[in-house]
Amino acid sequence: MSAASALSWPGSRVLLGWWRDLASRKPRQLRISQLLLHRIEAPVRVSRSRVLDRWQRALLHLASTRVPCSGELERSFTDLQMDPQFLGQLVRELTGTGLLHCNGSGLWQMTPAGQDALVTGTLSSSDEERRTFVFVDNSSVGRSPHLLPLEFVPAHPPAAPAQEATACSFDVACLEACIRQSPEWKARFRFPMDVEALLPTEASWQRVILDNVETRPFVFIHTAKASGELLKLGFAIHAEGWTLASEPSLALADSWEEALPDLDAEPAPEMWHQAWQAWSQPRRLPSAEVEACRLERVDHRLLVHAPPRLIERLRAARSDAVKQEAWLQAGDGRTRTAAQIELHLL
Repeated sequence: MSAASALSWPGSRVLLGWWRDLASRKPRQLRISQLLLHRIEAPVRVSRSRVLDRWQRALLHLASTRVPCSGELERSFTDLQMDPQFLGQLVRELTGTGLLHCNGSGLWQMTPAGQDALVTGTLSSSDEERRTFVFVDNSSVGRSPHLLPLEFVPAHPPAAPAQEATACSFDVACLEACIRQSPEWKARFRFPMDVEALLPTEASWQRVILDNVETRPFVFIHTAKASGELLKLGFAIHAEGWTLASEPSLALADSWEEALPDLDAEPAPEMWHQAWQAWSQPRRLPSAEVEACRLERVDHRLLVHAPPRLIERLRAARSDAVKQEAWLQAGDGRTRTAAQIELHLL
């Protein structure tokens, strides 16, 4: 069983509170997922680009007309009658950034990077950085880990991972595959465009890849943009107290099936019957009347077509179900679907 099975799930009153809190976003469905996350801190090569100032651009343009040349490069610009210190600084900036280069024969030449900078007016370079990438572990649904475009890191601590979670390992090939993806894919999952490569870890202990495994519960609602495009919004939950974040951590349009393939999995009818029976048992409803009910799920509602006697019992008990304030959840694995009980005469 997955690590999520060891975690607890919210009750009916909590689900009702979430639904009310999210009402302004016009949700159509409500699901809860206990996601196992890998926070991967890895050494990567990133690209840098900055605009050359007007003095650098002017000197680079002039240099393109005076190289190749030999000797001290500053002598090629003595006719400019510039302050020697300022001129020397500009020349050092062009040579230090690799726009001009002196070969083994003492001949100054413009580099390919210099040629590009001459056209674009920008300087491109590469640096080493440690970056953090968040992946959702999809092993419980038979898939590889997938990049998860979290908008922000929730301030509250994650739930302690179960024993199965701490044993999960991350294949760095998943991160390397992200780097090779198309710009369109990177934009969809908000993978940083400036990351060029994963650096080899053998070179230094400072390049060790760290994998911080944690479990975080999320509420997902199915809603739509003003344009009509379907949208999944994921809100982080503080499991201690079941506090819901005010803003979404995730916003997935046409990409949720790739990242979270089980997010739209519909529980089998038997699971809804089990949830209905479990709800009815502590309320001492006659089992024959409970069994006689016909269940139908529509969007966020579970339509319970019940015998008149059962509905009368619930009315007499002033049940939350009569006020449409009772919620059930069904499903297995790491995701549950929540539904509001709506009573109808059978």
